Formats: sequence, structure tokens, C-alpha cells
Amino acid sequence: MKRVIFGIFMLMILTGSLRAQTMMNGLMDDFRFKKITEGTYAGNSLKLSDIKGTPFLEEDFNPGKITTRDGVVYTDIPLRYNGYTDDLEFRKGEDNYNIDPKTNVKRAEFGGRTFSCLSYDDGKKIKDGFFEILTEGKAILLVKYTVKFLEKDEVKAFAEPKPARFDPALKEYYITIDNAPAQLISNKKGLLEMFGDKKGSVETYISKNKIPVRGDDALTKIVVYYNSL
Repeated sequence: MKRVIFGIFMLMILTGSLRAQTMMNGLMDDFRFKKITEGTYAGNSLKLSDIKGTPFLEEDFNPGKITTRDGVVYTDIPLRYNGYTDDLEFRKGEDNYNIDPKTNVKRAEFGGRTFSCLSYDDGKKIKDGFFEILTEGKAILLVKYTVKFLEKDEVKAFAEPKPARFDPALKEYYITIDNAPAQLISNKKGLLEMFGDKKGSVETYISKNKIPVRGDDALTKIVVYYNSL
């Protein structure tokens, strides 16, 4: 009996491993991809170990699921997000790759987060980029992460030069309504204008409940309320 149970257990492990490998191979067949090498930061021949800080929201890869615009689903894919290059990265064996074209990623779920590649207005033109989804409905609340790379400081007298480094990820909040390009939430007035003929109701809700127009929780409450109208 013990041998039968052990055999079933090993079969489950083998089946799961083969399924994960099949998913990974399918992902690499259907997407273009590029092996990530060191020395690609702002034209410098630097390794990540030479740079203070990190370009990733989380260093470790987390098992995740990718859904494409065509409805194809890939599961058990080790994923992480690079805020410096705005790339979704995956790992196969000992090598890391980025996913291209990122515009084909409808949803990527990993590490308790959900990302999507969406069009957005950067103030100059319409671009495509990855956003974390905070809440969904008619209006979708999004977070755009940006990590800046800073060169090593020049040596100066009586001052310790700072090494090459990544700044902590900057968070900016966006909203997209009815699949329009996402708009940056710059201030309360700008946010209310996004809600069109519902802005009066939303403004009353914000004032009555003394909700600050900043941060994940507060903005989520505002967008959830708008979606309920």
C-alpha cells in the first residue's frame, strides 16, 4: 500500500514538472524573448552586484500565470517585474529572459500582484507600459512603478562618493475608464475631472468621508465608490 501511495505521489510530481515545462516551452514559442545579460545599464559595463539597490520590485521570481490578449493562459511561470526597464522577466533553468512583445500581456499574476500592459498618456504621447492593477470595474486604478539608475558620483574632496545605484521604486497612480489610455492622477481636481458627470457625487463622497487623494487604500476607496454609481 505504501509503495502504491509513493508511486502516485511521484507520478503527481512528475506530471506537474512536465506540465510546467510544457507551459514554459509554449511561452517561449509564442513570445519573442531576449536572454538578459549583465552590463546593460545606461551603457555601462556593470553587473547588478556592482550597483547598490535593485531594479526589481522583488528580487526573487514567483510562480505566476500569464494571460495573453488572445486568451492563451500559461501557468507555473517564474516571474518578476523590472521597474528600470519596465519589463516582465521570467526564468528558465539558470537563465533570465524578458517577455516581448509586452503589449500581448493582458494579465500577469504573481507574488500576490496583478500586472497588465496598457496604453497610457505620459504627458507628451501615448505609450505602452506595465501597470499593477489595484481595483477593477468601469474605472481601473493602476500603479506605474519607475526605478531610476544613477551614475557613480565623481570623487570630490572631503566627500564620500556615492556608488552607482538604483533609486527605490517611484509609484505613480493612473486611472483608465472604458479602455481609454490611462491618465496620471496629478491632483484632486484632475482626478475629479476624470469622473465626468459623476465628479460631483465623488467629490461629496471624498469630503464627507475625509479621504485623502493619495495612497493605495484611499484611492481604491474612491474608485470603488465611482464604480458603484
